[in-house]
Amino acid sequence: MGSDAICSTSGEDLESMVESQKFDGALIDWDNGSMNPERLTGNIRKSSSNSAIPIAILSNRPLQSHVGKGFKLGATFFLAKPFGSRELEYLLNATRGAMLEERRRYQRVAADVPILCEWKDGRRSKHVAGRTLDLSASGVLLKLNPMPQKGVAVAVELSLPREQTKLSLKAIVVRVGPGEKVALRFLNPTKPQQEQLETFVVAHPAHSMALPASA
Repeated sequence: MGSDAICSTSGEDLESMVESQKFDGALIDWDNGSMNPERLTGNIRKSSSNSAIPIAILSNRPLQSHVGKGFKLGATFFLAKPFGSRELEYLLNATRGAMLEERRRYQRVAADVPILCEWKDGRRSKHVAGRTLDLSASGVLLKLNPMPQKGVAVAVELSLPREQTKLSLKAIVVRVGPGEKVALRFLNPTKPQQEQLETFVVAHPAHSMALPASA
């Protein structure tokens, strides 16, 4: 069905992958005694890039309390065991729209445009100009010196090619890496801003990504 699966029975491995990779969705076996499915579900919902993906509970214990706990933690679907390829196909079709929307939001394109960042450093405000490396509808990777620390709120101003108006966005630092690289996630862009970003991303060749995956 056009999806690739990354499978593991190790909760620690899955939690690490949730923080380091972008997935389209997650299928979590709640009967697996070698991991904590409640903790994994909660960690997905708290992750920086996978918090909005659809999560399916797989279980042979369709008790109301059991399923209710999963939905309370953020699960979106329940698939009772035993199930076959037809039931799995129904589930994937039901989540297809959400997966495609999530993929579109995180699709990244190479973009080298000037960007101006402002953030608070103690009582002082810092205004630093940099260059973007890639851009998505949900965030940007840029080169910046000096760099803000992870978790710092940043005001961003950038001009997309062939656009007459500048984009003024609020963001938060989600990752700081070597080579003066800073990853920002946009916070609550307006609908026109979101549409402008999505239009730019769709019109350009995307980076290859690890896409559909299941846990």
